[in-house]
Amino acid sequence: MKAVLILLFFAVSVSKVQGQVFDSLHWKKNGEYLINQDDIWSVDVLGNVYIAKNKVLQKFDSTGVLKFSQSIKSFGRIKEIQSINTMKLVTFSEEQQTVCLLDNTLTLSEECLDLSNFDIGNASHIAISGQSDKLWVVDQLNSKLLLLSLNGTNQFQEIKNLKGILNMNQIESIQEVENHLFLIDSSRIIFEFDLYGSLIRTYKFDFFKSLSIKDKSFVLLLNDKLNIRQINESTTDFIELPTIGIQEVKLSGKFFYFRTENKILKYSLTLRN
Repeated sequence: MKAVLILLFFAVSVSKVQGQVFDSLHWKKNGEYLINQDDIWSVDVLGNVYIAKNKVLQKFDSTGVLKFSQSIKSFGRIKEIQSINTMKLVTFSEEQQTVCLLDNTLTLSEECLDLSNFDIGNASHIAISGQSDKLWVVDQLNSKLLLLSLNGTNQFQEIKNLKGILNMNQIESIQEVENHLFLIDSSRIIFEFDLYGSLIRTYKFDFFKSLSIKDKSFVLLLNDKLNIRQINESTTDFIELPTIGIQEVKLSGKFFYFRTENKILKYSLTLRN
């Protein structure tokens, strides 16, 4: 229960709510966005939703209104979209091995970054860093992790031989939270690194479809529920999902964004009166 309360910013103590937490929780639907099976999406800190579909990138505001739409044919197939801040967005194409910077109107702000210039064999994933204008890149082919500068300089940090040192399997996703980097491999082991790229600890879970990290908690998507587990603690809670067929979860502010086969559903959790 403590993990749920921390995640949701509830101004109550565990002792006050005790075992009534889950009976008192209520999912409230706040909006939805149409998405196709192969589309790529993300959400930023303001609740703007980005969807790349049919060589077009769309930006919807937090109320679901389409604000901007931009052709991205020249970018190649987009694999990931991430928000650097409210004014800057980055797209990653594994097909072209490029990273492109866009402004808040989805306009290309400068020439795309060619990752081959950094001696990267095959970039497979990226993650925005909390360090100004820095980007983490996974080079799956060469089993290394790089922290690159987006301003065009060649100064960067590198961690080599990930597979050999950590006995890591194929990396499936990567994200940085509060200057800590989390890598998730195909065996569902989560590797946590510090600001300097040193391994802090690992976490092993039997199964989860998707992972988001917020307020020092792992939010793990299972088949029919969310498993919310505090990082570095054994405290773990489960919450039933609001609908069936959920494939992925992301969080922004107090809202949960669930991807199904053809929609992104926006929900909030509240306490019943």
